[in-house]
Amino acid sequence: MVNKIYEVFNRIYYLMKLNGLWLLFTLLGGVVFGIIPATIALYACIRQQIRNESETHLFQMFKRYYVETFRRSMLFSVVFAAIALFFFGETVILVNVGTGNLLLEIAIKVTRLLIILGVAMFFPIFVHFDVKGIKMVVQSLLFLLICPLEVLYMGLIFVLVSLLFAISPLLILFIGIALPAYGMSLIMMKKFTRLEKNINFTTSAQTK
Repeated sequence: MVNKIYEVFNRIYYLMKLNGLWLLFTLLGGVVFGIIPATIALYACIRQQIRNESETHLFQMFKRYYVETFRRSMLFSVVFAAIALFFFGETVILVNVGTGNLLLEIAIKVTRLLIILGVAMFFPIFVHFDVKGIKMVVQSLLFLLICPLEVLYMGLIFVLVSLLFAISPLLILFIGIALPAYGMSLIMMKKFTRLEKNINFTTSAQTK
């Protein structure tokens, strides 16, 4: 029992350190260019921790992932900036239209939800699969179709985390990014493992 409690607190402390590093490196990249590589580095560190391959020096590991992915992430920074502008445009449309056009309002909100879920899928996929360029974005959207249960779980994580932060907003500063990222990584890592086992089984069956 004591070991379990210690493990929980140790995990929370780990997430707090990750969240601090995410804030630091996001600022070092000038926010706009730092937020994507910092988030990728955070997910990469979480993946290593889940796989029990985490290095002793968290700062060095985080920095290495950040530097390695900084250039690659420039394209995705542009994509996510375009998404942010798209959301802003949708908001302007909703404000101007008001509640007069219900179908348009529903269509915009559904589109927004799908994009948010696609973005949530992007980071676990980026750190797990070796897919380059815009194919990574397409891959994220495809996973929305083949992982309905995982999408539901991720939505539940968003709701629970939002409730937690609504009760205690100060927690956002300490685990605001790392906590939901850890939950989503756990869910998607299990899915990736199952998919890889199925692919390996199919491949071995075909070679017999």
